[in-house]
Amino acid sequence: ILKGVKAPVRMMVGEHDWFFDMGEHWRALFGPEQYSFDYNGVHFVTLMSVQEKDFWTERGMTPMQRMQTVAGLDNGLQSRFEVGAAGREWLTKDLEKVDKKTPVVVFSHSPLYKYYRPWNFWTEDAEDVQAILRPFEHVTVLHGHTHQLLTNRIDNIYFHGMLSTAWPWPYAPEGLPKLTIQQNRADPFDQFDGCGDGSVELTESGLANALYNLWDRNPVTVRASYLASSGAQDAPPRTKLPSY
Repeated sequence: ILKGVKAPVRMMVGEHDWFFDMGEHWRALFGPEQYSFDYNGVHFVTLMSVQEKDFWTERGMTPMQRMQTVAGLDNGLQSRFEVGAAGREWLTKDLEKVDKKTPVVVFSHSPLYKYYRPWNFWTEDAEDVQAILRPFEHVTVLHGHTHQLLTNRIDNIYFHGMLSTAWPWPYAPEGLPKLTIQQNRADPFDQFDGCGDGSVELTESGLANALYNLWDRNPVTVRASYLASSGAQDAPPRTKLPSY
C-alpha cells in the first residue's frame, strides 16, 4: 500500500510497533523514530512519545508478554507514556535552529497533554514538552492513539486528535478537553462506524484546519479559527444524539 502512494511518505511510531522488539524491526523498515524536516516554510517534527519505564526486566517478561501488557491500555503493570529525557533533549536541540516565527507541526502518537491516565491517554512529561514548544508563535500537534476526534488548546499549542481506521474508542469518563465537540457513540453492529481518515490544511498563518473524514458519517472540519477564538467562532457541528 505504501509503495503505491505517489506523495512522500513519513512514518510515526506507536506502541504496537515498538514493544515486541523495542523498535528493531521499525528502524529496519523506516529509519529513526525521531526526525524533523522543513517544507514550504514549516518545520515538521516527528516525536517518539510512547517510551515507557522498564516494567518488564524485573518481572522476567518475554517480548510477547511485554507487548501484550502495553497493548492493554488499562493494564496497571505498565508505566505511562513519555517522550523521555533523551527525546526532550533531542527536541530542544532540533528546535534551536528554528526561528520562533516559523510554524511548527509536531506528530506524536500519544497526546502531548494529560487526558485520562487509567487508559494511558496520557503523556507523563507533557508539560516539559509543551515548555520546549511554548517559545514558538504557532505550534500544531497532530496525535493518534485515542482513536477519536479530539480538540485541545494549551497556550500557543493547538492539538488535533485524529481518527483511527479500526477500533473507535469511547470518550473517557473524565478529562475531555473542553474544546472537543464529542461525536455520537460508535454503532457496535457497524465495523466502520466511528472510523475514518483525515487530512490537515495549513493556513497562511501557519495554523491547521483538520478534516475528519468519517467513513459512515458526514465529514467534520475543525478550523484553526475555532481554536484561536477558544471556541467562540466556527464551531464544528454538534451531534443530535448522545455522544459515546
